[in-house]
Amino acid sequence: MGNAVSLPFGKSVINRAGKSLQLHLRIMIALVLLFAVAFATPATPIVTKAAETAAMNRRLLDDINDLRASQGLGSLQMDSSLISIASIRADEASSKWSHTRPNGQQGVDMISKDKWRGENLSYVIYPDYSGMDSEQYEAAEVMFDNLVASPTHYDNMVFDSFTRIGIASSVVDTSSGTRITTAYMFSN
Repeated sequence: MGNAVSLPFGKSVINRAGKSLQLHLRIMIALVLLFAVAFATPATPIVTKAAETAAMNRRLLDDINDLRASQGLGSLQMDSSLISIASIRADEASSKWSHTRPNGQQGVDMISKDKWRGENLSYVIYPDYSGMDSEQYEAAEVMFDNLVASPTHYDNMVFDSFTRIGIASSVVDTSSGTRITTAYMFSN
């Protein structure tokens, strides 16, 4: 009868060589992990300069306020605390696309519970993004049109109790191109 060799994944292999197979398996696993780490191409954050997304975020605010005006609603005012929250959420959503934060809470839970709260998230991918204003305007148009087409996102943009907004974007290089993720935090 051969020896049982435990693998790190909870399986056993019976063989006649015993320790020799165990050593070979460990070497193979180590090599696979080494190559996986060496050749992996995870999303690499770019240091996002305000100029790379400032025109886009300004355009998004203008588009949202134009939409609100068309519905007879007042304009949303940018709020520095909501911009800070939106910045965190844009970074989080660029890593894991979800309204649920890495800690398991919802994004809106970052806003005081005694306020009206809402969150929209959107993204666009560019093959070669340089941050030029024309690219930012194109990105804003695509994201805004998609938000308007989504009933729940649209509802946040035209909810009459919202008076303040924070908009922030995260720029990340991926294997598909540059991904711009934008978070919109709404409150009163």
